[in-house]
Amino acid sequence: MNNTENHLIERLPKGVQNRFLARCELINLVPSTELSKRGTTLTHAYFPNTGCIALVIDIDIDIDSHASLEVGVVGRESMLGSELLLGVFKTPWRAVVQGAGTCWRIETRALRQAMTDIQALPALLQRHLMVRVHQQQALAAALVRIAH
Repeated sequence: MNNTENHLIERLPKGVQNRFLARCELINLVPSTELSKRGTTLTHAYFPNTGCIALVIDIDIDIDSHASLEVGVVGRESMLGSELLLGVFKTPWRAVVQGAGTCWRIETRALRQAMTDIQALPALLQRHLMVRVHQQQALAAALVRIAH
């Protein structure tokens, strides 16, 4: 069980990795599968090993049409569900599997308990969340420049 490829989980000490992974299940990422929908309550967090997950927002163009915009990609360096660290359980985007692979999946309740039980986990995931925030800010700035 300690043969993970997810970089966040790999950064935990080996014994801690095993304790964390005992709370997870290994699943297959199947392209085009929607893991979450905007505004719905997250039931799981996902830690990809291989493959990737696109973060997509839908933009209303007019009454009859909309467009989808990919605002991020979650791969093995990351996790889907980082908003759970802030106590936010509704997702701000759709998450769609973009590339086939495998992924560790953990129920939100089990993740919250792991954050309490595993001392190294909160700081690691909070640092990761800060990186995601900076990436989103850079994307927003780039989109503003393109729009003008």
